Formats: sequence, C-alpha cells, structure tokens
Amino acid sequence: MKIWFISDTHNRHEQLQVPEVDLVIHCGDESESGNAWMNESEARNFFDWYSALEIPTKIFVPGNHSTAIEQGLIRAENYPKVTFLIHAQTQWSGFRIFGTPYTPRFFDWAYMRERSELDIVWQSIPDDIDILITHGPPKGILDVTRDMDTGGPVNVGSKSLRRHVLERIKPKIHAFGHIHDEKAYKNCGIVTRDGTQFINCSCCDLAGKLKNHGFVYQSQLRTSQV
Repeated sequence: MKIWFISDTHNRHEQLQVPEVDLVIHCGDESESGNAWMNESEARNFFDWYSALEIPTKIFVPGNHSTAIEQGLIRAENYPKVTFLIHAQTQWSGFRIFGTPYTPRFFDWAYMRERSELDIVWQSIPDDIDILITHGPPKGILDVTRDMDTGGPVNVGSKSLRRHVLERIKPKIHAFGHIHDEKAYKNCGIVTRDGTQFINCSCCDLAGKLKNHGFVYQSQLRTSQV
C-alpha cells in the first residue's frame, strides 16, 4: 500500500513524475489565479488530469488559491472520481483521514481566516485521525519564509494548529504545503515530532517553478521522495 502526497502544483501538474501508488492526496493550490473566473479554467484543467490518473483513490483538499472551488464554480459532484475533503473526514484502507483547507489570513484569498479565529476551526478536527491534511503548516515546522519587514527568516504556520496536532490529534502523518521552497529556505521535506511525520509536499517553489514531485508513504511508515 502506497500513498503519494503532493501540494501546490500551481498549474504544473502535467510535469509531475507520477509514481505507481494506491492513493494520491493533493493538499491544495492546484491552480494559480486569484480571480475565481480565471481560476475556474485552470482548476478544470487540473481536475481533468487528476481524475484521469491511473491511481485507484484520489483525495483533494483545497488551498488559498482554490478560489473557484470556494465560490462554487467548481463542485465536487462534477468530479466523482475525486474525494473532496473541505473540513471533512473519510476512511481508506483502515486509515481515518481528515482534510481542511483553512490557513491564516495574509491576502484576500480562498479559505483564509484570522489567526484568532482558527483555534475554533481546529477544535472541530476529531482526535482519532491517522492522516491529517491541512493546506498550511503548523508553526515552527517546515514553515520558514522571509519576513517582509526585516528581511530575515520567520515561521508563519499556525500556532494553534501545532498545539492541536501535537497535544490532542496526534496523527501518524500530517501533510500540508502552502509554504514553498525559496532562496535560502527549504520547506519541502519530512520531519518527525512526537511520533507524527510532518510532510511539506509543496511541489513548486516560491517562483512557481516545479522543483519537487512529492513524497510516497508506504504502509510500514517509510516515506521517500519521488
């Protein structure tokens, strides 16, 4: 049993090296444009490709660039081969999987909330989850970017998400994207904290170039880069 984790493909999906797996999980930002009407055509191109993949099960969680989905221009029922998780749970091969698209607000993009509002969002995630999928990272874990004021490094993940994941939910895997690799900072990767494997599977770097092809997880808790 193999699971392929990818995120932040930003219209570069057709360049991906597709491995032989049983399940693919996309953690959001399939498209690029902030304008929902322009975003719709980008998203449809992605979901046509995603639906056609020769992978038995496909899960998708939106991200902040998924504006056409948030505004209802793209609907889950249009793509029956894809399981959309928009703050929702599913089960697959004995794994309990929960996906949520919300991230801290910094621009007027999709599924963004003020940091003060996010704790109540995370509270509604069950604590018996095996695989947690969020679009954005927890604070301090694969979430470094350049501070726009000081120019130095800053951790921009959600502090309250980190607390819920490490103290209550305790999943086997927590996969996300949103924060890209950029000059001097590498975020795409895997770290283990308190028994949870954290995977930032952003495929594009901050400049929008495809740099990574995601990670494949095997049933014996071995994860490798594609």
